[in-house]
Amino acid sequence: MQRTALVVGASGIGGSSVARELIANGWITYGLARQPKNDVPGLRPVAADLLDPAGLATALQEVAPTHVFITTWMRRATEAENIAVNAAMVRNLLAALAPRKTLRHVALVTGLKHYLGPFDAYATSGTLPDTPLRESQPRLPVENFYYAQEDGSMPFCVELDNLKDTDAPIHQPAAMLVAAD
Repeated sequence: MQRTALVVGASGIGGSSVARELIANGWITYGLARQPKNDVPGLRPVAADLLDPAGLATALQEVAPTHVFITTWMRRATEAENIAVNAAMVRNLLAALAPRKTLRHVALVTGLKHYLGPFDAYATSGTLPDTPLRESQPRLPVENFYYAQEDGSMPFCVELDNLKDTDAPIHQPAAMLVAAD
């Protein structure tokens, strides 16, 4: 089976690195961004706004990925706004892809804020969690847009997990190291 990836946020540091690796390993790779760049050889650009469900569905109508890598997020003025916009982007993406029934893997890349909380919380609280950080650590008792992204993807991922040979991991890197161009 030919593996086909959709890298969401392909114009960013994490997304472009994922796209390069996939292409180097023979994957058909699409890169979704509001303003796609042409700096990754072999990447098939898809221009779409994750906050425009109709436009997103139109842009993805010819794309049938087996794997999706969500490496994007959007910053707003408050954490409540971050939650609303970032959860909507994940929900809209998965809703646009669901009718194709081709997905076998959904990877959501979050990060250190999963453990530290939103920008305002860890910048002002003066309290940091014990290290080393562990994926088994419970969620913090604060609003956090990463949690909303995870929760927004869960109904789709539960359905996906009920299929044979599927998975839906959530990656929480504290840092990303990428090769310089």
